[in-house]
Amino acid sequence: MAAPVIEHFYFIYNPLTKTVKTMKRFLTFALAAALFSSCSDDDDNQIVTPVTPGEMSLTLDARIGNEDFALNKDFAVAGQTLNFNKLRYWVSNVVLVDTKGAEYKVPDSYFLMEEVSDLDLSGTINDKMTYPANKRETITLKNIPAGEYKTIKFGIGVDSKYNDNLSLRTGELTIANGMSNIAWMWHSSYLFTSVGGTVKKGADSKAFTAETGLNANYKTVSIDLPTPVNSSTSKGFVLNLDVIKVFDGIDVMANPAINAMTAPLMSTVSTNYATKAIIFGSEAK
Repeated sequence: MAAPVIEHFYFIYNPLTKTVKTMKRFLTFALAAALFSSCSDDDDNQIVTPVTPGEMSLTLDARIGNEDFALNKDFAVAGQTLNFNKLRYWVSNVVLVDTKGAEYKVPDSYFLMEEVSDLDLSGTINDKMTYPANKRETITLKNIPAGEYKTIKFGIGVDSKYNDNLSLRTGELTIANGMSNIAWMWHSSYLFTSVGGTVKKGADSKAFTAETGLNANYKTVSIDLPTPVNSSTSKGFVLNLDVIKVFDGIDVMANPAINAMTAPLMSTVSTNYATKAIIFGSEAK
């Protein structure tokens, strides 16, 4: 609306053209400057304070089919009875993918998930050491940028950078928890997963242990969420880990020792973790 005022001013004082032109230019400049100043003030008033990064939980709920996983409990599966004394595995390199495809890589995200009774680690770390009983299914992902996320990705195991050099430290990585494969080559690399107990079939009973490791068996899990979750309002999400599916395609009674000495079976277990055992459960409550 400033321009019409200037034009009206010009036509009234036409006999003094030179003076008016000078005044016109001055007024136009002054009004433009005032308008710019006004717009700048409005922009300043509209600055939005960035949302503070938040936290979300990631739970991997261990199951045996439709039953909750538990230690020292009999589970009847396909004509066999399994009883577990440990379940341990590394979750690493967590990545959240938002609805625009942008990825947020959670820094230093190396977590040991486990459900174990007291573990005797004598001779592995020092002469006498007992690792205390522990159950851990939930981790907290911190400093997550505000946004809507549609996919979560993470590794099962430890990537080659840290698996090839146990002296490097990040997240929760350490050999002090007994998750390095001493039976293969004295603390040469990490165990990625370890699950064990006893298996019975009829009158036969055997102890079993399934362990995975080695760089070729580091696997990435990718879970698409049914609906995107908003990091500002959602507490997180729950994934279900069906431990029986870890052994899909393997007869535990016939193969009670799975490790680097049984490389094809170890590869099968690693692939099962990544492609069959873990599925979306629900949003955290």
